[in-house]
Amino acid sequence: MKKYYTLIVFCVFFNLQIRAQTPSINEAQSMSYISESFTKKTDRKIKKLEESNSSLKKQIENEKNAAHAAEFIAKVRANETEIAALRKTKEIYGSIDSKSDYQNKYNKLIAQKQDTINNIYAQGLKKDKISLAQIDSIYRLISKKRQEIEKLQTERDEKLAALGRFPWFFPTVKKVNRKNFFHDMYSNKTDKTILLNSFALNGNSDASAVQTEVITDNMWGLRLSFGSVLSVSNSKTNDSEEAPTDQVEKETEQEAFSRLINGGGNFYLDIILPVFTTNPNNGDQITFYGYANLRGAMDLEGFSSNVNTSTGNGTFGLNAYLGVSSDNKKFNFFMQGNASYTVGTNEFYSNLGLSKEKAFLNGKIIAGVTMLNQFRLSAIISAFGSDEKIRSSKVAIGIQVLPGF
Repeated sequence: MKKYYTLIVFCVFFNLQIRAQTPSINEAQSMSYISESFTKKTDRKIKKLEESNSSLKKQIENEKNAAHAAEFIAKVRANETEIAALRKTKEIYGSIDSKSDYQNKYNKLIAQKQDTINNIYAQGLKKDKISLAQIDSIYRLISKKRQEIEKLQTERDEKLAALGRFPWFFPTVKKVNRKNFFHDMYSNKTDKTILLNSFALNGNSDASAVQTEVITDNMWGLRLSFGSVLSVSNSKTNDSEEAPTDQVEKETEQEAFSRLINGGGNFYLDIILPVFTTNPNNGDQITFYGYANLRGAMDLEGFSSNVNTSTGNGTFGLNAYLGVSSDNKKFNFFMQGNASYTVGTNEFYSNLGLSKEKAFLNGKIIAGVTMLNQFRLSAIISAFGSDEKIRSSKVAIGIQVLPGF
């Protein structure tokens, strides 16, 4: 029956045809970096051509052969034509100092608003005779203009932060850096809740799991996600070797472990705090990113056939991600690891078959590749923990589709 529900969820996902966004690290370049990179590359080409012309002109001065001199002159003119074209292209698509341009633009708008406030003071409050109603109206207008100035100042700071590089340590603590960081690293917006972010199918010889991240949003400097996990044991009943009760116990442990490493439970709420990143604006091909997470999860009675009593658990973890992208971001090879401390109800420990029903340490190491920012293949190459039941050397293969990344 559980396999039946799993297939239903799988089919529903593909039939929805929703343009989802990936919950994992986004290796696509930000537009601000592309603009900056384009300008620098163009400047380097222009400099190289100018140096070539300087060398050619010296050769022309010393060249006695008229034919050779004419050839050098033609090369100089060709280089000058290319330099002119590059400069024109840079003016259209690049910016010599985009940060200064934005700053000047917003400062000019803010100054205009401030001049309006000064004019209101000069023309209104300095009159000899003015009623209380007029004074009230003037102050309301001034208050409105001040709010407009504050809005412009916030927009200016956000623009400048997006053009620059967000801090490597706690990059989302300051409000002005959040939009840029979450867009670059997760490709989602800070002002919009994202529905159905990801769908992943993972499994090994013991069990398979379907993990779905249903809702994602940002709150202050945190990233919140709500999801679900369905697990199915792959064990085959063997009446000659195992008693039915032993078989059920084995399947229960396999499915509970599969839920643990793929999300935590039938339903979970994960809170992420970015701690550090070495890849501001995703301009580099190598990304190293670390974050802390706090997760609450539960298994519901009746939702999974092997859960007789609803259980709950909580986890605090530290996570690290290392990614290497190809030049055009069509391939991204990554490795991700985490170490967590997990506490739960007695039934939660029992379902895992722990030798001692108490809080435990656990973690996993994942490696994989993302192709065309749409298809991701991954493998949990190691699962470790303080109890033997939560250790596994069996590789769990996973596939994830990222439509409309």
